[in-house]
Amino acid sequence: MQVFTGKGLPRYTTMYFVSLALLAVSLPLSKYTMSLFQFSTLFFWLWHGVDTAFVAKYPFRSLIHPAKMARFLGGVIKAVVIALIHKFIEFFRNKPAMAIASLLLLHVIGLIYTTDFNYALKDLRTKLPLFILPLFIATGPRISTQTFYLILACFIGAVIGGSVYRLILFLNLPVADSRALAAHTSHIRYSLNAVFAIFILFFFIYSRGKLNLAQKAFLLFLAAWLIFFLVYMNYSTGIMLFVFISFLFLVFRTVSMKGMLLKTSILAGIVVMLLLPLVYVVSIGYKFLNTDPVDFSKLDRLTPRGNSYYHDTVNFKTKNGQWTGLYICDKELRQSWAGRSQFSLDSLDKKKQFRRYTLISYLASKDFRKDSDGVSKLTDEDIRNIENGINRSDYRSLPGFKAQVEDFIAGYQRYMNASDPNSGSMVQRFEYWRTSVLLIRQHPLFGVGTGDLPHAFEEQYSKMHSNLAVQNRLRSHNQYLSITVALGLAGLLWFMIVMFYPGIKTRAFSNYFYLVFWLIFMISMFTEDTIESQEGVTFYVLFTALMLMGREKSETAESLTD
Repeated sequence: MQVFTGKGLPRYTTMYFVSLALLAVSLPLSKYTMSLFQFSTLFFWLWHGVDTAFVAKYPFRSLIHPAKMARFLGGVIKAVVIALIHKFIEFFRNKPAMAIASLLLLHVIGLIYTTDFNYALKDLRTKLPLFILPLFIATGPRISTQTFYLILACFIGAVIGGSVYRLILFLNLPVADSRALAAHTSHIRYSLNAVFAIFILFFFIYSRGKLNLAQKAFLLFLAAWLIFFLVYMNYSTGIMLFVFISFLFLVFRTVSMKGMLLKTSILAGIVVMLLLPLVYVVSIGYKFLNTDPVDFSKLDRLTPRGNSYYHDTVNFKTKNGQWTGLYICDKELRQSWAGRSQFSLDSLDKKKQFRRYTLISYLASKDFRKDSDGVSKLTDEDIRNIENGINRSDYRSLPGFKAQVEDFIAGYQRYMNASDPNSGSMVQRFEYWRTSVLLIRQHPLFGVGTGDLPHAFEEQYSKMHSNLAVQNRLRSHNQYLSITVALGLAGLLWFMIVMFYPGIKTRAFSNYFYLVFWLIFMISMFTEDTIESQEGVTFYVLFTALMLMGREKSETAESLTD
């Protein structure tokens, strides 16, 4: 509720709402327009609550006189400053807004013992939305339910548009991985937006009296499209978030039902639904790990050109029930590959894997030997696939989840047996997390400081003699670990308080939209540094501020029990 009065300009209020909607639209589409619409929100927010009664004293023609123009501009500045004072008073009284903004203050405190101020200042700029968006939304015009739903509709439209754009890129560009598309925002951040959009659509499909049957059918189609898109593009983060949160809500609805028999039957069905994917994963792993042993005495020793083969069943495991490391002749591989590609076999491909491993796995998937004859049988498209990091010829027809499970097992084995963590993003995370824990042990209470994370990680990788490639030497990929490395256990404690306090203070955990959003955000931070990027921090702050402090209190909340 505003603590100041005065006639504002209605058109600025409307444009303020439009600017917030465009900021929401930017989340799944472009980090560049995120900055643009934060600035436009600032401009329209400045005029909220400004008493413009003095404007009537200055007819337009009178402003050609320098003295009157100066007095007019002085009146404008005075009115804006008075409004700003009232806004900041209101902001400081809003405890949830102050709690969220305190995360930025926490990182400012981390400057006291940092050494790399260049990185620290860059990090603070990235996290600036933690302060400005709660300030704007907590002290700006209140948003009605209708306006809030319109913002959500614009957001969903942007997510749908982003899915079409990404699909076009995927189908028309020679990329190694759908997750590596250069689509202006990362696939991880897009996945978070897509999952939230799906559950927003579910709310309106399930709710009574808001939409007719045809409208709900259309929304169901949109939700189904986004689910299909996440699966087709193999966005595992989004898939896992969707499945896990769906499971939680299904259990919640089942437990609240009446009738023990019905409740027990549905819960049993849920258990079966959980076990089936687990059985599928175990079956993939069993087949992968229990391939028939190799009788090396029966294998050819020489290539058709008279060079020696060797057989590697340690670094190269199995795929689709076959050993991938049989019949390798590095001499012929290098000679033949040099005649087909300008990229070295010893360099990294576009998936940050050693290209030699990619070539050998790809040849094995076509049942070709790893020699000159095998390379010569590859088509130009095959060569491009290998250059782009695709390690199997059946990647378009093979279920993405199966490929991921097999690749993870192979990568994990290589990590454990050869200390090579470069085979995949999930395996690399194990190395990030191990490094993070070691850094926390060295600086447990207050961490290494806001700006020293890159240097601390690089130094620790060197101490560990980590085999991570330079391109893969990243930070924690776990927000909880990242906060603890930078700001210590004290910082982690405050971070967790901020994650829970605003929702508890405003009793928002009973609101469907907020609970879904909060779950998406909290779960995502186990495998991602979610608020270390502009897209992630803006996603968190914008929707948290809109739902906790931006809406009119008289509006009906979206209760979980409706």
